[in-house]
Amino acid sequence: MTLQVSDLVVEFGTGDDAVRVVDGISFSVAAGETFALVGESGSGKSITAASVLGLLPDSARVASGSIRLGGSELVGLSARELRRFRGSQVGMVFQNPLASLDPSFEVGNQLREIIGLHEPDLPRVSREALAVEWLGRVGIKDAPRVLGSYPHELSGGMRQRVMIAIASLSQPALLIADEPTTALDAVIQKQILDLLRNVIRTTGSSLFIITHDFGVVSYVADRVAVMRDGRLVEQGDREQVLAAPQDAYTRELIEAVPEIGTRFALERAGLPRRLGVRAPDWAVGSGSPVDSADRADQVGGAAPAVPVAGAASGVPRGEAASARPGEPLVVVERARKEFVVGGIGTGESRRSFLAVDDVSLEIRRGEVFGLIGESGSGKSTFARLAGGLLPLTSGTVTFDGQPLSALKGRGLRALRPRFQYVFQDATSSLNPRVSVGEQIVRPLVRFGKAPSVRAGRARAAEVLDLVQLPTGTFDRFPHELSGGQGQRIGIARALALEPDLLILDEPTSALDVSTQAAILNLLLDLREQLDLSYLFIGHNLAVIEFVCDRIGVLEAGRLVDVFDAHELFAPGRSPVTRALLGAILPIERSAVGAVDGELEGLTETTEPQPVAG
Repeated sequence: MTLQVSDLVVEFGTGDDAVRVVDGISFSVAAGETFALVGESGSGKSITAASVLGLLPDSARVASGSIRLGGSELVGLSARELRRFRGSQVGMVFQNPLASLDPSFEVGNQLREIIGLHEPDLPRVSREALAVEWLGRVGIKDAPRVLGSYPHELSGGMRQRVMIAIASLSQPALLIADEPTTALDAVIQKQILDLLRNVIRTTGSSLFIITHDFGVVSYVADRVAVMRDGRLVEQGDREQVLAAPQDAYTRELIEAVPEIGTRFALERAGLPRRLGVRAPDWAVGSGSPVDSADRADQVGGAAPAVPVAGAASGVPRGEAASARPGEPLVVVERARKEFVVGGIGTGESRRSFLAVDDVSLEIRRGEVFGLIGESGSGKSTFARLAGGLLPLTSGTVTFDGQPLSALKGRGLRALRPRFQYVFQDATSSLNPRVSVGEQIVRPLVRFGKAPSVRAGRARAAEVLDLVQLPTGTFDRFPHELSGGQGQRIGIARALALEPDLLILDEPTSALDVSTQAAILNLLLDLREQLDLSYLFIGHNLAVIEFVCDRIGVLEAGRLVDVFDAHELFAPGRSPVTRALLGAILPIERSAVGAVDGELEGLTETTEPQPVAG
């Protein structure tokens, strides 16, 4: 069954106040095909998907155009008429499965209810069996436990599998997946994509996937369309769009994606380590750097001048900070953190959970230390231990020679401005009722970094300029900011206190590729300009390798690997690190970034197999 969208126009508001968010787009999804719609946040991707299912918000409407599924026109149908198509002919996997599942009911109740809607005559015992069967199909082996669990008791990957089961159990002709792997770690992301491919292959459905990740496009799509400001700027076969994009915007998006080895290709060409800088063909194809003499010979002794997207003016471009790391700034010795869960009132027996187990490492002055691992490996807990936000169960954390556990009251307060946090969701870490400028000023005054509010405002203006935001941003509120602007405010608030160390917990995981590139370039600029040290937490190994000087790998709370970034492919890497390498989704493009020879044998290229739970 084919989906045909023709000249679709979607508007918010009416009359003179109408805002057009989808502007005359046309595309089709053929039976059995995987079609990807790609674009930045706000480009109109999700609104397009919502239009197909008639799930637009009350303030939006399809102003004109046609959406046909098979021979049926969907535009203009009533909610009651659309119910014939939802679930039975079109399934939907939303971006946030926790928000899509009812928190008040066990997963089994929700699966049985959906099955009952599609097969009302099916006995309860048969509904239970079908629910177990579909959980098995999406790779969940312990189906009885999952059926008896509430959504909040499952991991993000498990919840997404449940959503795929719910959307697929009626075997619809079309499955729509809206950013189904955003913010999932690389291993779980690949499992979910393999699962979607397997479901499509076994049911004969079509897949309409919405994403901002070109690695996802390269891995699953047959055809791809690129959307910008409500319009399609390019569409075609996956190989043609990725390897030879015709539109400049598509090229910019693809070149903003970090890939394993990109940094070393840039180094070989004598170019700055910034996303958006294109390495020449001869520099691509090896995952390890060459020495400076070879590099100078290859580029004729001088680096060509190349404009850098997102770079701050006047910032030095050398790699001196990473090439000559200083003495240890943070020393963590045998850090251990144990939580007690369950007990009276929870319905569960009291037990202990070891989140961080005997971790020792150091972060040197001027370096970027990356920490990576699957979801639940202990990364965020370790970040809070390193910054003194959580007490250690045992072990020590020393900052610039001072043990944090020994500091109390004024001593810890005096030291705290020197290490600052930038959280994953910057907007949620801001007070929604206070302007962002005031949220920069208040810590300055509280910690004595500004003698007056007036001086604090002047300093806030300086740091807003430092993170490339206009001074008018000072009076805006968090809800008025885009994701990238919110993340820049989080960085500005941290920088205002002139710290030595920034602890960055997944600072770009939920951002689209161009915004991610701008933030990563900004962080590299600031590190060189201000001689900062970073603890960079992430789940995208390509981002970690691009940004970081040294990398640590966590598994189940234990540090299983520590190495320099250029040693990523060394024979001594742990099985966990190699599993992360195997989960990388390289982009099939020419001349930029991909290091296919290094990844051969690590990245799956065959038909997907059932995924283990």
